[in-house]
Amino acid sequence: MKYSVFTDADWLYPDSPHGGGDEVRLSAARGGHAGAQILGEAPAAPVRLRFAWRQSGGPRVQLYQLAPVGVNENTSRTLMTTTDYESCRAFVTRRAPFEVYDALRPVEEGLAEGRLALYLCAEAAPEQAPGVYTGELVIAEGAAETRVPVRCTVHSAQVPPLAAARFSMLNFFNYEGLAAQHGVEPGGEAYWQLFRQYVRAQLEMRCTHILLPPGEAVFQNGVLAGFDFSAAERAGRIALEEGAVKLCGGHVAHWHEWDDSEYYPNWDDSTGVSTPEGYLQMRLYFTRWAQIVRRNGWQGCMTQALADEPQTHNDGTYRILAGMFRKFLPGVPIIDAVETTNLGGGIDVWVPKQDTYEKWRGAYEALKAAGEEMWFYTCAFPAGPIMNRSMDLPLTASRAVLWMGALYRLTGFLHWGFNYYIGDDLRHSACCPHKGALLPAGDAHIVYPGPAGPWRSMRFEAQRAGAEECELLMQAAASAPAEADGIIRKVCTSFREYTRRGGELLSAREELFSLLESGVSRHG
Repeated sequence: MKYSVFTDADWLYPDSPHGGGDEVRLSAARGGHAGAQILGEAPAAPVRLRFAWRQSGGPRVQLYQLAPVGVNENTSRTLMTTTDYESCRAFVTRRAPFEVYDALRPVEEGLAEGRLALYLCAEAAPEQAPGVYTGELVIAEGAAETRVPVRCTVHSAQVPPLAAARFSMLNFFNYEGLAAQHGVEPGGEAYWQLFRQYVRAQLEMRCTHILLPPGEAVFQNGVLAGFDFSAAERAGRIALEEGAVKLCGGHVAHWHEWDDSEYYPNWDDSTGVSTPEGYLQMRLYFTRWAQIVRRNGWQGCMTQALADEPQTHNDGTYRILAGMFRKFLPGVPIIDAVETTNLGGGIDVWVPKQDTYEKWRGAYEALKAAGEEMWFYTCAFPAGPIMNRSMDLPLTASRAVLWMGALYRLTGFLHWGFNYYIGDDLRHSACCPHKGALLPAGDAHIVYPGPAGPWRSMRFEAQRAGAEECELLMQAAASAPAEADGIIRKVCTSFREYTRRGGELLSAREELFSLLESGVSRHG
């Protein structure tokens, strides 16, 4: 079979021509991973795959079939999507509609018909012996065999386990979508087994924090009587069993419109949290939640989200809400995506959007210098060429966005869309509907619902690689900041200015490995 090998840092498409190499060449840190994409032809007979290292103790290798996903509209220059290609052609990869290889089907689930397209991923254990490992992927097509040589260099640099990570990550989880997309009963045993698979996927992507569902209001004769936290308790226990480092309590309030001055409880759209009645409702909620947290011994690993994206119009009300929370759960850090700099004392982990951070960088840097913890987040707005994990932006954007975290010395990343499966056909319509418009392709999800659990995506792998590289960059920056920043600036200089070429990113990563192996990390 004719085949070509490509890196994992650029998109491939069902109509991509041959032209890559004929050998898989990987480079990974201990505790990290590296991957490559392999394109062949449509097989004439059923295909069987097998892989083996020539040396004992080689990295774990996983194989996936690349599955095409339909991008139905292009990312707009400003907000959401557009059908005007001329307005966005300068920054998107292709004119929509088109298909791109994003979803990763585990080969154990069988190979779909069509062109043979594979993703090979090598995962080096933290204790892996550095060195060069060679092996072979055999593609058996009936009686014929194609042998693809594989060479993996494992470097001495080490990505720390999540418990020792310098860089944190939180991806919001859609509990309702889990049941709907997999066709299981919410809260049943099949549901929680699937949830466990999703937690494992989040941890594999280096999410340190797992978002829990909020408590559900219980009414008696139309009157609020209490809250049911059984789902949050079950989710938290599963997450910690699987190795989560932190838990995050779900949001409790929202604004009606972005410029509202008031927040409203999730269960009551007419009562403001800053009113006397609003306080009594929040008191009831936080009192019960505090009992759950203490009963499970979660005080040391719990964080709390209160209300997403406080703005300059409602930052005062947000601080009132934060004061209520602190009364009942003192010492539990508050974390939220923010669109203002005026939340001092009301938040512990600031998470400004990438463009918001750059817009008010001086104010956020002053907060950092005073000792405040600063993360960042991305979402559908702003759209355009700014780094995000949209499927019609270069794949480097999904990866280099975390290099920017290292450049700005930010300590965490948040995204709202881990598994928000909105719409009826994600595989053909990746731009999910939202408030009468369409979200940029993939903004709502970075995994796909497979028959036995979540399927990873190439953006998932890019985000995972970016988080691993961010850890290594932060190690280097601790002892050699100028050298580390010089390497980062070969890839990106702002959230809008980054390389579109995967080869340039991978070349910079090799420089990072060399810098770390020169002894820099031993002093970090």
